[in-house]
Amino acid sequence: MKKIITALMAVLLLAGMTAAQAAQGGTGADPLVTRDYLQESFAAPLTKSLREKAEERLQTAYDLAAAPYGGQNAKLTFTQGQERFDLAPGGTLTVAFGGSVTPLSGGIVLTVESGQVIDVRTGTAVSSGTALAAGQRYFSTEDTMAVYTAPSGGALMLDGPYIPGTGLERPDYADVSPGDWYASQARYAREMKLFRDWDKSLFRPLGSITRAEIVYAMWRAAGSPSTDYKAAFPDMKEDWYIPAANWAASLNILRGTGDGKMEPDTVLNRNTIVTMLYRAAQAMGRSTEGRGDLSGFVDAAQVPDWADTEMRWAVANGYIQGTSPVTLEPLGWVDRAQTATLLQRMFA
Repeated sequence: MKKIITALMAVLLLAGMTAAQAAQGGTGADPLVTRDYLQESFAAPLTKSLREKAEERLQTAYDLAAAPYGGQNAKLTFTQGQERFDLAPGGTLTVAFGGSVTPLSGGIVLTVESGQVIDVRTGTAVSSGTALAAGQRYFSTEDTMAVYTAPSGGALMLDGPYIPGTGLERPDYADVSPGDWYASQARYAREMKLFRDWDKSLFRPLGSITRAEIVYAMWRAAGSPSTDYKAAFPDMKEDWYIPAANWAASLNILRGTGDGKMEPDTVLNRNTIVTMLYRAAQAMGRSTEGRGDLSGFVDAAQVPDWADTEMRWAVANGYIQGTSPVTLEPLGWVDRAQTATLLQRMFA
C-alpha cells in the first residue's frame, strides 16, 4: 500500500508540473521527476501488479463458472473473437456460461439445458426447440448451457466458450484449397494455434516468419510448457512471445545474436531455422544422427560453418528439402507454410 501511495503522490506531483518543465525533462527542484522516471519506477510495476491480480481473479471466475460442467474436465475451449463453425448434418455445438452465437444459415435448432438464451434484437428469452433466424445474434447468460443443432447441416459464428459436439468441423482457411500441398499443415497450424492469428480467416502461406514467431510456434507445438527461467535478452518487448522465448532460451534453442540480443522482429532464413530445430531435437532427446550430402546443391557454399552440421542433419532426415533439384536456398527466408511443415514433422 505504501508503494501505491508513493506512486500516486509522484503522479500528482508530475501533474502539477508545467508543460515547459515537462518538456525540459524535470523540475527545477528535482530533475529526476520526469515522465520516464515515473513510468519506469512506479507506473510499470504498478501496472504489472494490477494485471497479475486481474488474471488471478479471471481464473477464479472461470473455475467457478466451469465447476457445474465438470471444471477443467469439461474440456472447454474459448474462441478469440468471433469464429466460424460448420456443422455437419446432425452436428451440434454446446455453448457454456456465456457467449454469443450468430447463425449463418437457417435450420439451426436451439436446446436450452440451463439458464437463458437472449435474442439480442428483441431482448427476450428464446424458447428451447426454436429454429433460429439466420443473421440474428443470440446471447447466452453466464449460467447457461445451450446446444445448437443443425439437422441438415449449417454454419454459425461463435464468440465465447464452447464444448465441441459430434459433426463439428472448423473450415479451412479462405486462402487454402484442399489440393494445396500445405493443406494438412495449415490444419495442423490451426489446431495447434502455432501462429498468433490462428483464428483468423487467412493462413497466409507465403508470409515470412520472424524469430519471435518461430519460438512462439515451436513453444505451441511442444504443448506450451511453462518454465521459471528468465531469458536475459534486453530487447524482449512483447508479452505474447515472452513465455515462449523463456522456454526456448532455457533449452538453448534460442540464443542471442552477436550483440546478445533476441532480435524478435528479424525475419528467419533457412540456415537459422535448421539450427533451432536441431537444438530442439537435442532438448527433446530426439535423434540428431544422419548427415546429408550438400554437394549436389549449387548454393551449398551459402551454408555457414555454424549451420553446416544442422543443415546436413535436416536434409538427411527430410526436414529441409531443396527448393529445386539443385538449389537449397540457405539464405532464403522461411514462410508460414514451410514453418508449419517443419514443426509438424518435428513435433506431431
